[in-house]
Amino acid sequence: MPRTLLIVAAVGVLVAAAVFEGIRSNRWGASDDLKAAAAKLDRVPHEFGYWKSTANPIDPEILKKAEAIGSVSRVYENQNDRTRIAVLLLCGRSGPIGAHTPDICYAGLGFNMKGGEIRKTVGESSYWSARFEKPNREGSLMVSWAWGVDGTWQAAEKPRVEFVGRDVLFKLYATRGLTREEQDGIASGIDPTAAFLTDFLPEVKQAIGAP
Repeated sequence: MPRTLLIVAAVGVLVAAAVFEGIRSNRWGASDDLKAAAAKLDRVPHEFGYWKSTANPIDPEILKKAEAIGSVSRVYENQNDRTRIAVLLLCGRSGPIGAHTPDICYAGLGFNMKGGEIRKTVGESSYWSARFEKPNREGSLMVSWAWGVDGTWQAAEKPRVEFVGRDVLFKLYATRGLTREEQDGIASGIDPTAAFLTDFLPEVKQAIGAP
């Protein structure tokens, strides 16, 4: 192959690689499909059943590091028993959204996972749930999380692998503070997070699963 053709071919490969990396990293902004998917988060209701929410602003730097294109951050409170669940929904490309797990995120806030994560199910969805504590029991949280594409959630073991090739991926966190009884290992009966997700996940699916 003539030298000129070799140079042209090499430049073509470099340009293609740069374009691919630019698309992968959102260098030139999110695609229309990704923007449309992120906009669906606006449909997630602020109120449903006995639950009402208030905004729970999240640091823009956290969203930037997570490479989230869209997000919802609220605290839902049950008007009957005053149970409070903090919800964070993220939308972005599958690579970045699948990369971060609570054991990494919460470690940066001074929490350590106690025991391991447990897979739980609600309807057709599954999710992980684990307890996180600060030293000397300064704070104890129950954190639940899952990933999904169309409103059906999955407790993925390797989300970056299991959702590879997906242009859009959603991630859900549901977090609540543990009562003193729960911290002491005294069962409190119904799991408040499971009860919340039983009502909440169908609402989310209707919001982000619709065309």
